[in-house]
Amino acid sequence: MRKWWVCAITTTPLSSLCSNRQCVLRPLLEPPAKEARSPVFSHLASSLQGRWTIRAFKAQQRFQELFDAHQDLHSEAWSLFLTTSQWFALCLDAICAVFVIGVAFGSLFLAETLNVGQVGLVLSLTLTFMVMVPRCVRQSAEAETMMISVERVTEYRDLGKEALWRYRYRPPPSWPHEGLIILRDVSFGYSSDGPLVLKDLISSIPPRSKVGIVGRTGAGKSSLVSALFRLPEPNGIIQIDGIWTRNIGLYYLRKNMSVVPQVGIAEHSLVVFS
Repeated sequence: MRKWWVCAITTTPLSSLCSNRQCVLRPLLEPPAKEARSPVFSHLASSLQGRWTIRAFKAQQRFQELFDAHQDLHSEAWSLFLTTSQWFALCLDAICAVFVIGVAFGSLFLAETLNVGQVGLVLSLTLTFMVMVPRCVRQSAEAETMMISVERVTEYRDLGKEALWRYRYRPPPSWPHEGLIILRDVSFGYSSDGPLVLKDLISSIPPRSKVGIVGRTGAGKSSLVSALFRLPEPNGIIQIDGIWTRNIGLYYLRKNMSVVPQVGIAEHSLVVFS
């Protein structure tokens, strides 16, 4: 009779804790605060890099409203995360308090079958249970919340792979020897479900010539270079000295071309080194 009484008292709050943990922890496992944090920093970084363009087009008010919208979304998500955490702690304390009260009244009902030492031992273990179980549940909740970062890393395994590094066809060793670039209906985007940065681009660059591409921030200047290097695979025809870039491997394509990155830092040396 005593064993069944102890099992009933201990099993009921533990099952309540597990069910409460599942319904309360579900918002904590995927906190929207982390997802809403990235747009704030990305918008701030892009605004700082293109502040001259923003001032030139007098778009300060529009960018400020966009930043306020991102900040409000992050604040709402973070407030929801904090409120849910406090509610989870309150539910744990309430369940433990109900458990202690149930054990105390159960000891009164079973006073004829239990002696004073056994009642004291049960109450002592109950108080220890009240301290340790909420701590263990909170630690497991934080561990599962931190595992979201691991889940995001594992998502990179499902990304689409690049083209083959080497094909059977190899360009001549002197390729590209002239530098004639022909673009026909080139469309380029950084993701399959995202908007296109370059749309049906048609152009040709004469051999051994220097061409400057001018445009505002986000016009697609760097995206054109990414399309030439096939960082994301572009759509359309890109020919360099009569060879379609899609017909050669990425190794020979990227090995025979070079690019100077956009760096806004001038070193303390000659201009040619900067």
